Amino acid sequence: MHDRTQSQFGHLLSPRHRFVCILLWVAVVIYMAGVWVLSSFGSPITGYVDATGIPDFFWHLVLYAGLCLLAIAAFRTTWPTQPMWVLSVAGAGLAFIYSILDEIHQRLIPGRGFEAQDIAGNLAGVLLAATLVILWPTLMTWHR
Repeated sequence: MHDRTQSQFGHLLSPRHRFVCILLWVAVVIYMAGVWVLSSFGSPITGYVDATGIPDFFWHLVLYAGLCLLAIAAFRTTWPTQPMWVLSVAGAGLAFIYSILDEIHQRLIPGRGFEAQDIAGNLAGVLLAATLVILWPTLMTWHR
């Protein structure tokens, strides 16, 4: 049994797998830190977002969909034997909890605030990303 388990999951113990796992979690932390820094800018960032003419909801959707996808990838390398829906829920949970913490952080920044519309955009992005990851195999076989 030991030999079969080792050969079946031997790649999980390899230095390359550990390196990729660590690299993905570092990327998640850097992404979160980048969001935190962006949120720390008051009027300059809100002025830029307003100047694009793109609704703020869309920016939140894209930003947190990206965080969710990155978190799912990190969870996938950490727990490769788990079903994709479990990994997607874990990534979505991490991204959404972080989005709430970031909105609370924004309350402390002059010119920024905690807004329900921002939370809705964050949640929409997280749900979109997690749903796409879960449904991707099905979506790729529709054309056949």
